[in-house]
Amino acid sequence: GAKPIMFLAIGTLCGPGDEVVYPDPGFPMYESLTKFFGATPVPYPLREENEFRVDPEELKALITPKTKLLIVNTPHNPTGRVLDRTELEAVASLCREHDLIAISDEVYDRLVYEGRHVSLATLPGMRERTVTLGSLGKTFSLTGWKIGWAIAPPNLTAGIRASHQFLTFCAAAPLQRAAIAALQAPDSYFVDFLAGYRRRRDLLLDGLRGIGFRPYVPQGSYFVLADHTPFGWGDDLAFCRRLCSEVGVAAIPPGSFYSDRARGKDLVRFAFCKRMETLESALEQMGKGMPKPVRA
Repeated sequence: GAKPIMFLAIGTLCGPGDEVVYPDPGFPMYESLTKFFGATPVPYPLREENEFRVDPEELKALITPKTKLLIVNTPHNPTGRVLDRTELEAVASLCREHDLIAISDEVYDRLVYEGRHVSLATLPGMRERTVTLGSLGKTFSLTGWKIGWAIAPPNLTAGIRASHQFLTFCAAAPLQRAAIAALQAPDSYFVDFLAGYRRRRDLLLDGLRGIGFRPYVPQGSYFVLADHTPFGWGDDLAFCRRLCSEVGVAAIPPGSFYSDRARGKDLVRFAFCKRMETLESALEQMGKGMPKPVRA
């Protein structure tokens, strides 16, 4: 999928002595791959109190002469934020000013409920300096196929393509042909696809509120972050352990998405890429098995 391409993109475009600026919270591979290749990860915070928006001044302050790559993820995992044009224009301006290469992780580009997805590479001066990552798995619910791609100018993909042959000889040919057929799906498929996920999102949000969680409404992706503190079950890790062992519902402790996991201690991440009956069953179990919420 897109993971090996991210591995190759970071590995061929940066190295020891370079700095990679990435979103915090963010997909854990951004930080771990940067360290793996000997570069220095520099997190730029997306804060709850700012609705997980990119703060241009805060981001600008993190850029130094050593900065080589700037990673963007929209729609964003785990917050569900869809970066708007103003945020992306600020990112693009910094990339142009400091001659940075951008890696834009856009694997959830078809899962946008509010706002509109804007690809970073479409902004002025960004096509020649952006590696855009995409994935078949998210848009077509085919995560097991592991078909992903990078779109970038030849000078940026040269190293990626040269390295790729030593990582994976090729993807399975039948799946590549099937991927072509999938990408030629009619517009009606994408309309129905998004409508189905919107129903799942709204079902989960309503159910979580009714149980006593305080969820953040995701503009995109298929994740919901929710404040679990009304239940008094400890931090994110302790909460998820008890939720799984005592209620029978699995969720992700989002502290693992933060450079400082204490910033995510009050949150839990739920995924709604499930059948409706699965979501309904999970909500029913939580409604019966969770303690009554305590309000401040």
